[in-house]
Amino acid sequence: MTHKLNPDQVPFPVQDEMVHHDRDYFRQLKRKMRWRLLAAYIMPLALIAGFFHYQHSVTTRTGIDNHLMSVAENQRNTVDLFLEERVANLRSAFQTPLLSIPPSDGDLAPLLARLRHESAAFVDVGLFSPDGTHVAYGGPHDSLRGKNYRDEAWWRRLMDQQQDRLISDVYLGFRGRPHFIIAVRRQVDGNPWVLRASVDPQNFTEFVQSSYLDEQAEAFIVNAAGQRQTLGGESVEEPAPIAVPPRSATAVVREVEDGGRRYLSAFAWLHSCDWVLTVRVPKAQAYAPVRQTRLVSAGIILLTLALLVVLVVTSTRRLVGKLETADRAREDLIQQLFHAAKLASVGEVAAGVAHEINNPLAVIYEEAGMMQDTLDPQFNQPLNLEEFREQIGVIMDAAIRGRTITRKLLAFARQHEPDPEPTDINRLVRRVVEAREAELTLSNIEVRTDFSEGLPEVLVNRNLMDQVLLNLVNTARDAIDGRGVITIRTRCAAGQLTVAVRDTGCGMTAEQMKKIFFPFYTTKEVGKGTGLGLSISYGIMKSMGGGIEVESEPGKGTTFTLLIPHEAKAAAGKGTTIEASEHG
Repeated sequence: MTHKLNPDQVPFPVQDEMVHHDRDYFRQLKRKMRWRLLAAYIMPLALIAGFFHYQHSVTTRTGIDNHLMSVAENQRNTVDLFLEERVANLRSAFQTPLLSIPPSDGDLAPLLARLRHESAAFVDVGLFSPDGTHVAYGGPHDSLRGKNYRDEAWWRRLMDQQQDRLISDVYLGFRGRPHFIIAVRRQVDGNPWVLRASVDPQNFTEFVQSSYLDEQAEAFIVNAAGQRQTLGGESVEEPAPIAVPPRSATAVVREVEDGGRRYLSAFAWLHSCDWVLTVRVPKAQAYAPVRQTRLVSAGIILLTLALLVVLVVTSTRRLVGKLETADRAREDLIQQLFHAAKLASVGEVAAGVAHEINNPLAVIYEEAGMMQDTLDPQFNQPLNLEEFREQIGVIMDAAIRGRTITRKLLAFARQHEPDPEPTDINRLVRRVVEAREAELTLSNIEVRTDFSEGLPEVLVNRNLMDQVLLNLVNTARDAIDGRGVITIRTRCAAGQLTVAVRDTGCGMTAEQMKKIFFPFYTTKEVGKGTGLGLSISYGIMKSMGGGIEVESEPGKGTTFTLLIPHEAKAAAGKGTTIEASEHG
């Protein structure tokens, strides 16, 4: 079964070891770390601050609402007590000897004086016969005497209801001025007589407004229809209706809008009559403590944020500085490691070409010896110039062959790293093959090439690409035990060049393929390999914007495919040299 691996899909511990981090990188890293640390610090604090601010706001609002409810209920109880006392005053007056039924003279001035002594809120008092006629009166509106009230709303309500007392809404009546009345009913000789007293609305209004939260608060009474029953800015004839909640035993707090302003209003229904005591405060004034809390919270948050910014800026500057120093040290160490690995590769190449160098040297030595014997007088050999020229030609050919081999070796051993330049991949592959061909031939390994002609040039670091290809060739060689074949194929497709290095070696299992790109992973014996080659090769290809793919099947060989974009970029840093790695 063939196994295929794309290293990009595997966790890769040091795949970015090849990347060189410049000062711009660390400046960007510093900014990112600052924002991320600020987010890491601020988000939890913001959530906690938001939660506690919300809870405090809810608690504060609830406390304000409860306080307003308490004020409304206390004032409701006070108004109820006031009205019940006035009803009691009127009941007591109905039983006094000062009032005879039927009345003797129709003047109730003494009775009014007694009532006003008990409460200055009384304006007048009148007695009504069973047919609704105002038979006796005491007060400033003597014209009311003798009028019949049987068609008035308050008279009909009092006569129709079971209760013997009534507190009316504010109305104008015959006197043409706003007032409300308190009336009690009494059976005399089986007939209903009514004693009625009117209450001064100004006095009642002042009494209702005697308790409030602050100077901007307002207390007033409305009836079930929402019309004011105390004096205010609105006219009694055209009252501004207010939406009142349904009757309940406890006060209700609502936000209402009146005259374009928002109010926090508490509604408390009176027990003595069908009225609602309303205490309201401008919403902005009522919730001023909440705004103050928000301002304090905002100040604390800003101060905390400022401290966090100072802390994060200081800590990130120190941390990034240490990272930059460590990165430079890491880069120097990697360069030393790569150069050492490169020298190891050169040594391995040198060992492989040693036999081929010895051949031209042996030829030179042999031909030079023969020429020396010819020129030695003791041998007395005739000088044949034609044969002498042939020997010199053989020596020159052998020297040129040796020079070519050493130049190829020096090309891999050079320490300077050229800048990226347009490169013919086919020519680069040929150079690597020529450098390893002799050693591979001695190992009974045949190298075959399958080049696609007309490939576009790519911008790469030639020395780094030499090292990657050399590593793959060495890896393929190590995978072959005995006679075998290494095939190198170049192609261009899907916007990138590919270089495939296939061997007829032992292949790899799926488990081995997962590890081959990990640093220091090797299947060789201890001391015969560092296991860095494929890891570094992967880093080089990633830095160029490319990659490496691997296909393998146990017993049937392995194929490494280099993916090189047309516009490949240079490997980051000063350049890197790799050593040959190995696989099973």
